[in-house]
Amino acid sequence: MKLRTCKGCDRKLPLEVYPLAGKYGRAHKCSPCLNDQRRMNTPLRPIAVDPAQVRINNTFNLWHGPVSRVPLRSAA
Repeated sequence: MKLRTCKGCDRKLPLEVYPLAGKYGRAHKCSPCLNDQRRMNTPLRPIAVDPAQVRINNTFNLWHGPVSRVPLRSAA
């Protein structure tokens, strides 16, 4: 089994882990590195708004009443 060092993560991995790069032989980065790069570039799905969670958050945040935006003078 022939090992090769990945240019992305610097791990020694078998040659089968590197995808084919056409006429250039094998790619310089292993498939896990390429998958991570692909995942980083895809945008995340928007989170669905749950009305019950919004109500819980609003209740929790206003438990002690609205907060005044006056800076604290006691902070050194």
